Amino acid sequence: MRGLILAGVAMLFTGCAAQPQYQMVKNGVTNEERTQDDAYCRMTANNVQEADYAYRGSFLEGVNIKNKQDEAYKLCMTSRGYSSVRGN
Repeated sequence: MRGLILAGVAMLFTGCAAQPQYQMVKNGVTNEERTQDDAYCRMTANNVQEADYAYRGSFLEGVNIKNKQDEAYKLCMTSRGYSSVRGN
């Protein structure tokens, strides 16, 4: 029972933790180019579908996959010359 309560509390904190919002910016790029880069990097990031070994089979598996997808998106956009800027 205690383990179930701890798991519930962990899920509550995981779900409520606000991730900082960021925007990917690049000077001199048109809206069309940015849209194409964004679409390509999102598609590439969505190909990440496997959690780290430590998270497989746990309730945090989905969170781990989402974090890995976010990181893959940032790396892709950075490789295309964009910078990550904290948004509102």
